[in-house]
Amino acid sequence: MKRLKINREDEIEVGSVIKYRVDKKTTVGEVYNMLSNDRFEIIVYDKRLRPLQRSDGSYKIKRIPSNKCKLIDETFTFKGHQQFEPGDIICKKHDHVHKYGIIIGFTHPDGLLSTSYEHGYNGTDLIDCVEIEKRGLRRKRDSVGDIKKFSTTSERVSSCEVDLWNKTGPKIISK
Repeated sequence: MKRLKINREDEIEVGSVIKYRVDKKTTVGEVYNMLSNDRFEIIVYDKRLRPLQRSDGSYKIKRIPSNKCKLIDETFTFKGHQQFEPGDIICKKHDHVHKYGIIIGFTHPDGLLSTSYEHGYNGTDLIDCVEIEKRGLRRKRDSVGDIKKFSTTSERVSSCEVDLWNKTGPKIISK
């Protein structure tokens, strides 16, 4: 396996996750090929650290000079607002009351078309959720039998993790 030594402590090789700056924008990717003229071919990652794909299903690839690349660890996160997408479990906190839900979509406050589906959560849209129980993750229903839903802003919510192997059943763990 071919290796390129950038710094004494950082060794970048095929499969390494790196970050690089282009036009004052930090981007993350995975090295999948090392070219002979001190350049890397990189599969570009999105803000949730998943490979970006084109419409034909191929990965988005860039060629970056090796001197602009820096090795990162897997705990790297982008700075900025939290990233939400449909299917994430969240906790809404308001006046010491916690509501748990699964994101089902986004709604623009002015009724316009939301860009959060294509480009990731934009920070201004309302987050639409189905309310769930903290233990068991069952959807809550109202007195008529309809599923309870709620919308909220990003300032009042935080992402949660699920412990599927809890001895009393699935349980939501707030971060």
